[in-house]
Amino acid sequence: MGLNEKIIFVAILGLGAIVGVITYTIFMGLVPTAGDTRSIYRQDLPPKPAEASAGAKSSVDVSSVEPDVTLTILEGAATQGNPDYDPKELSVKAGDIIKVDNVDTVPHTVTNGEGPNDPDAGKVFDTSIINAGEAAIIDTQEISPGDYAYYCAVHPYMTGTLKIE
Repeated sequence: MGLNEKIIFVAILGLGAIVGVITYTIFMGLVPTAGDTRSIYRQDLPPKPAEASAGAKSSVDVSSVEPDVTLTILEGAATQGNPDYDPKELSVKAGDIIKVDNVDTVPHTVTNGEGPNDPDAGKVFDTSIINAGEAAIIDTQEISPGDYAYYCAVHPYMTGTLKIE
């Protein structure tokens, strides 16, 4: 490296140090303020639709409810290609209570819709997160008869069909 290259290198290092000091001086007074969420990057989450909570009641004490039918999330369901829901196609009568048992070792959901890109996903029923070894309830009393595709919001390749008669 010649003399000119050494001078240019030292000059670039010096300019970098000056820019660093100036930047530090300008921004050191900007302390985050609790509750201040102003940002060009911030986006509010959409409100949870009222209909989504109508069909699923994961906050209900599952042990106090007598289910009419049980839908099981099988162990190993999180691995793509493994069996996931049992039964895969579930038929119930309108008004039946479905207990969803997660016997897998990771969290899952039962969310109506074809997948996460479905604009109506979660609007009819959504158990929300069911942790490993826990259960949730889907009450079909307020759900119209018909065929409903469902999937796991955590693992969208897990799919099934709920038929309400």
